[in-house]
Formats: sequence, C-alpha cells, structure tokens
Amino acid sequence: MQVMEAAKKIMRSSGNMHQWGDGYPSEAVIFSDIEKHGGFVIEDTDRIIAYFAFLLSPEPTYSKIYNGEWIDDTLPYHVVHRIASYPGVHGIFSDIMDFCFSHDANIRIDTHKDNRIMQHNIEKHGFTYCGIIYLANGDERLAYQKLYDKPILHQKSFQKLTVDELYELLRVRSEVFVVEQDCVYQDMDYDDQESIHLWLTVADKVVALARVCPAGTHMQEISIGRVITTERGKGYGKQIMLHAIEAAKEHFGAKQIDIEAQEYAKGFYESVGFRQSSETFMLDGIPHIKMTLITPAFSL
Repeated sequence: MQVMEAAKKIMRSSGNMHQWGDGYPSEAVIFSDIEKHGGFVIEDTDRIIAYFAFLLSPEPTYSKIYNGEWIDDTLPYHVVHRIASYPGVHGIFSDIMDFCFSHDANIRIDTHKDNRIMQHNIEKHGFTYCGIIYLANGDERLAYQKLYDKPILHQKSFQKLTVDELYELLRVRSEVFVVEQDCVYQDMDYDDQESIHLWLTVADKVVALARVCPAGTHMQEISIGRVITTERGKGYGKQIMLHAIEAAKEHFGAKQIDIEAQEYAKGFYESVGFRQSSETFMLDGIPHIKMTLITPAFSL
C-alpha cells in the first residue's frame, strides 16, 4: 500500500486534491484485483515501484457514458485502473501500456478531471476521449478508449518465405538497424537460412519481427535475434518475443534461449523472462549484453 500513498502525494502536489480520498484504494480493493487475476506490480531490483489493475470487461461503471460515446461498444475489452508509482520513476505508463496491449487490442481507461498528469499520459499514448462516466459513488470521470486492429502473426522457415516477404523483412531490418541506428554492419549473415522467421502485420504493414536461430548458428545455444518493433507503445515487441519463445520450443525443443541484447533494452527483455548472463561487450560499436531464458516456466 506504500506505493498507493506515494501516488496520492503526487496527486496532491500537482493540484489533484479530490481523487483517491476516504482511504481509496483500500486493501480490500487491491485484494479484489488480485483475486480476479488483474492486480500487477512493476519491480526494479526486487523493489515494487508501481501497481496497476488490468481487468476484463465488463466494467459496470462503463455501461452508460455521457456527452459522447465509446469508439466501439460491441467488442470485449480490458480496463486499466489504479495506476500508482513512486515519484521520480519514469516510463511506467509506457511499460503498462506495452503490457496491456500485448494482451488485448481494446483498452479503456478513466481518470479524474483534475489529474492532469494522467490525462497527459493517456492522450500521449493515443487514447481517444469518449465522454464522462460516473463511479458507483457518483464521482465523475473522464473516459477514454484505444482500439487497435489485432496484429496477424506470420511464421515461416526461410525456405517457405516468398520473395516479397523476404524483401520486406530485410527492408525493415535495414531501415532500423542500419539507417536509424546509423550502424554499418553485415545484416545478412547466412543464419537466416536455418532460422524460423516471425513477424506481425497490421493492415498488411510489418509492425514487429524476429528470428529464431538453432543452436550452433548465430550463438552456441538456441537464440532469438533481429527483434524489431516499428510502432512503440502498442505491445507489439512483447508479443513478437513471446511468439518467438514459443517457436524456439516448438521447432528446436529449446530449454534455454540466449540473446545478444542492446544494453539499453535490458528491461524490455527482462519483462519476458530473460536475465543478464554476461558483462557488457561491444558489438558493431553498440554496447550489448548476453541474456538467457530458461524456458519451461514460460508459455503463451
């Protein structure tokens, strides 16, 4: 509950004097989230730094909306409630959205009219303001929704790729790893021929990709590499990694998976179960670390 009290102090210091009063959220509310398998924490070096609830529809207070309408009111959705973090902790909202959109493409959220910080984060991440909803106690909230087309997973061996598919995968890899990162290196390394290639598309556009290499090719152990997401904050990166982990087990019987991760992305790979297993080293002029996942505990 300490993180909740810290969040209340942030609210009060920013002029939000009325949200989360009268002992809300109580321990009973948090335990209810957990019992519904919807209470989540974010940790940093074994310390809880944030909490949020991610709950499956229907949300009773969303049954009626005033001065507007939901983008879609026919499909199932998830709702995000009770986001709380300590002051000085950055990027929490983005991390939460990455997690949530890796599980559902239809998300709703609401906030208090005086919570300018939350409104900024919600709008920054592409949510659409839909109208006003009222809580059970009659309090007013601003309601938002964000709805994505669900990405389509593609998975093929090199030999089954069409010319157009291969061209597009290599184009995206070059665009990100060579052009955007200003790094001249040999992307096509003959490991592609032995690999399983995975990519996600939305409206026929590649939004994420990865490849799974058998042991003894790119690395001594089975490995995942060439991981790219072209649109941040939508959960595509985590989705493609989870699919790649499953592909490593399905096609190569992986019990252990290694990656060569750019050092700045350590937190992202930790979010899907990898742990650092080497010191920092330079690869193509960029700091990297080896990270390892022991697979039996992880599955989609």
